[in-house]
Amino acid sequence: MVWNANVCFASYTAPLMTKQIEDALGVLVGLRLWAIGRAADLAWFEFGNRRTVKGRNGVEREVGDYALHIQCAWRITLGDKIVTGRGDIFCAPEETDEPTLTDFDWENGNRFDKVVKHLLESASRQFTVQSVNAGDAGSLTLALSSGFKLDVFPQDSESGEHWRFFEPYSEKHHLVFSGGGLRI
Repeated sequence: MVWNANVCFASYTAPLMTKQIEDALGVLVGLRLWAIGRAADLAWFEFGNRRTVKGRNGVEREVGDYALHIQCAWRITLGDKIVTGRGDIFCAPEETDEPTLTDFDWENGNRFDKVVKHLLESASRQFTVQSVNAGDAGSLTLALSSGFKLDVFPQDSESGEHWRFFEPYSEKHHLVFSGGGLRI
């Protein structure tokens, strides 16, 4: 392993990488997924207890014990139905039979924003992580309570980041998967 700042690049065989991902994300089992949002096309998911921190600009914000940031294909499903996914970020809020206009301004409200707000607004709905399963090439599935699942599936060989798992505002290493493999 070669250490570089806060990142360790390692060469893993598939079973070892799968185990490392499951071990790292296994801390989520039993924890609540309480926030979902986005920054541009990066989707973020917050798990565990809420805590208040001062952001880079000095403004206080709430974060979870753990965060998963995703910049590749992903979806939330319930049974055979896709509830929302990465593609919804780029679609108009209302579903239509017409294609989304090419000049649609997805930054000012989109289908993802609408669906996530609805998913999380019910105080009676709780999303608790039931299990974590890692697959080939950095794919993973978080089984959530009530039959929901979060599937993540990197779909290209680009060296850019596909997903990152970390403890927000801590000095601990981040687990990052890109087309080049797993980095710690």
